[in-house]
Amino acid sequence: MLTFDDLELRRAVIGASADLGALRDRLRQRAQPVLDRMPPVPAVKALLSRDGGVCPVDGTALAFDPWSPDEHRCPNCGQQFTGERHHAHWAHAQHLWLAERAAHLAALHAITGEAALATRARQLLAAYYDLYFALPNRDNVLGPTHLFFSTYLESIWILDYLAAAYLLRETGQLDDNDLARIDAIADEAATIISEFNEGLSNRQTWNSAALTAIATWFGDEELAVHAIEGRTGLMGHLGAGFGDDGLWYEGENYHLFAMRGLLIGLTWAQTAGAESIADKAVRQHLGIALMAPAETALPDRTFPARKDARFGVSLAHPAYIESWEAGLAMLGTEHSPRLSRWLHALYDVPPVEEQTYDCYLHDAGLPLPPRSRAELSWWALLTMTPALPDDDAAWQPTSTLMAEQELAIIHSPSSYLSLECGNDESGGHGHPDRLHLTLIADGVRWLVDPGTGSYVTHDLFWYRSTLAHNAPRLNGQDQSAGTDCRPLAFEAGPEWSWVCAVWGDVQRRVVHGPAWTLDLVTMASAGTHELELPVHLAGSLAIRGEPAWSGDALASEFVTDVVSTPLDTAAPVAVDATCGERTLTAWFAGDGILLRAEGPGRPDETERRPFLVRRVTGSQVTFATLFDRSSTVTGFSIGPNGATILSGDTATMVATTDHDCIISSGNTRTILRGAIAPPLALASLRERPPVTRGQALSIETLPPLDGSLHGFDCQAPLRLNDEHHYHRSELPYPGTDRFAATAWVNWCEDELLVAVDVRKHDLVMPPVDAPPLLLDNEPEDINADGVQIYSGVPGHPRFGWLIRPLPDGTLAMRAITGPSAAPPRGAWQATSHGYRITVALPAAGIRAVHENQGIAFDLFVNEMYPDRQRRAGQLIWSHGPGWVYLRGDRHALAAYGELAVVP
Repeated sequence: MLTFDDLELRRAVIGASADLGALRDRLRQRAQPVLDRMPPVPAVKALLSRDGGVCPVDGTALAFDPWSPDEHRCPNCGQQFTGERHHAHWAHAQHLWLAERAAHLAALHAITGEAALATRARQLLAAYYDLYFALPNRDNVLGPTHLFFSTYLESIWILDYLAAAYLLRETGQLDDNDLARIDAIADEAATIISEFNEGLSNRQTWNSAALTAIATWFGDEELAVHAIEGRTGLMGHLGAGFGDDGLWYEGENYHLFAMRGLLIGLTWAQTAGAESIADKAVRQHLGIALMAPAETALPDRTFPARKDARFGVSLAHPAYIESWEAGLAMLGTEHSPRLSRWLHALYDVPPVEEQTYDCYLHDAGLPLPPRSRAELSWWALLTMTPALPDDDAAWQPTSTLMAEQELAIIHSPSSYLSLECGNDESGGHGHPDRLHLTLIADGVRWLVDPGTGSYVTHDLFWYRSTLAHNAPRLNGQDQSAGTDCRPLAFEAGPEWSWVCAVWGDVQRRVVHGPAWTLDLVTMASAGTHELELPVHLAGSLAIRGEPAWSGDALASEFVTDVVSTPLDTAAPVAVDATCGERTLTAWFAGDGILLRAEGPGRPDETERRPFLVRRVTGSQVTFATLFDRSSTVTGFSIGPNGATILSGDTATMVATTDHDCIISSGNTRTILRGAIAPPLALASLRERPPVTRGQALSIETLPPLDGSLHGFDCQAPLRLNDEHHYHRSELPYPGTDRFAATAWVNWCEDELLVAVDVRKHDLVMPPVDAPPLLLDNEPEDINADGVQIYSGVPGHPRFGWLIRPLPDGTLAMRAITGPSAAPPRGAWQATSHGYRITVALPAAGIRAVHENQGIAFDLFVNEMYPDRQRRAGQLIWSHGPGWVYLRGDRHALAAYGELAVVP
């Protein structure tokens, strides 16, 4: 933000700059509708739900119109829809838009002195003096908040709200009553946001930025030091979140979000007098972080949909452009050549479809503007350089290995290839897609990462599966957490490039040349495994030779129409993928079978799509695939010494090892090496708690499982009876007398026997046929009293079950993770202090588990009350205090506790 003296200087800079003057005038034009009439202010708390803001006809997101609180248009079918859920969804964006408009008007007033701008900005602030406190801090998804359902949204809102207030205060437009009411809101927001510290998280950058703004508003030096210099403050996130390669650990999507929050926080920090950004090392690292998404960008200037990223999102979105503009202004000329070339390239991107973006609603409800510096927001007016440096050189991406992300990227004039490695340290946003291959050629996304669609629809679990990616899976299971994948070699040359990486017993070697790409996936294992390799090609697929298909199956609830055909090592199968006028031919060589199936399309598609899967069972396996990008390949074969590719009369031979690749054609020989040393262990702000341990005791006779403890050996209780086990939504732990649990785990034959005794009154037990809540991607039964039990026997699939009492005395039992299995058996009964559940869960292989090996186990106890929409909290056996959040059925194996199997 700018002080009174800074504003004097900025007015002069804007007056002398054609770009800034045009932006000022355009912002004034855009402000007129808000001056003409007071926008509607939602009197409700925002709600995250599956049906709010979604067209009930075709599932399209309804358009956000800040002037239409009750009627919401579907941009696809054109129909208008009304209802409380749609209104509460609209309120989410509207609260943010109103704060943004207040900042917009206050900034314009600070530059132009026009009184009407300050008057309306002040009215927008005053609209929340009482409303902010009237909206309840409850039924939240991710941390406490009054206006929204997650704390980070509160942080985004208060940043704009205080920006408006600060600028109005600096220009003398607020009276004592205004200041007192704004002080009260800022103080409450500081309490809420400080309470919810997410550690190393993209959202925490916004929380830290908000606390920096609040500290600046109050002149609170202690809070400023904590928010800026603290371990989870702005500098902590710059140092630990943006790695040595500059890329945010959760991927490009969250990189861009975190970067905007960080930069806004740094502008507040400069106003507060912080000197961190003056440090040379800090500036150097910020410059690397600013450029990281440009280095990984796809040829069409979208970012890769890795991890939980959205698919096909343009990097030329104004919110992203503003971050690079702010970074350029903050860093000055030392980073200007490459950064300014990148900005010039983005301004050349044609306008893209508008996307509602929580931290940038400047274009909401308006026709899509052309890309230019004059079409940015109020923040750019106060921060942007007067002119973008001219540079005759065009932006040119370079092939690179992002060291900490362990992401290999190969650029050529007509193609883009990447291979994903790394670990599962992705803040809950990682996918089981190690060794995923992306291939783009001649403008066609032939093989891509689908990213993630909506967090509140069931297909989220498809996009978070291995089968949805071009990545190997073993034994019909998603890749498990805790197994790293790392590159062994990478070298990019002017004509030929290659990358070799390993995940467990599986290696992938990719050789990328001018006309084709060779993909070799091998497995060398001591035991026998089923290895599958999905291949999701774009366009229509035509398999040459019309092979004979027979019915088959794939382990996924999302897949249908599965058929297979055997592969012949001597006669590779060729599949032509056609997209518009472009064709790519995939040649499949090797043993095993080729499957064809249908699954969900990419998140930007509504139709299901066919895809292919390689499958073979063995201990020594090779899958060889040749992607012919130029339609010149006439033959392809593999042998013990490598692969041979025929193009007319020319034969090219490729031989690879772990650390080198030799490409021979006639008298020409190219050798690629680029061996990579194992990475050093990376520091993390997320300290992992020690593994929680207990015992599963053997009993000879199955208990009656009638809700009593009869027949159970109760010598080794698992206790969940204090705040250290409690994850909450808003309120702290209610106390042992109100909510606690004790569990006992036995085993007999091939079953795990669990008794859970819960202390809680006012049980919430919706009938099994109750109308669905449609709140998010959680199972409906999560918002009721009951338990979640997770178990995993080594060498066998792990299971998760959601089990809750029903009013008729039975149990509702729902599988929430793992493949389908025989359901648990059991019952519940009321007790004087709450209820008790006793169940038997399938546990194949438990008799073979040694006591010193143990089994993975975890227990959640959900807490619900009659006057709530969402659960109030949950007790979790395996780890310490925290916050409930939108997790669906995700519970990472690394977070489980462990039970010793006592014979």
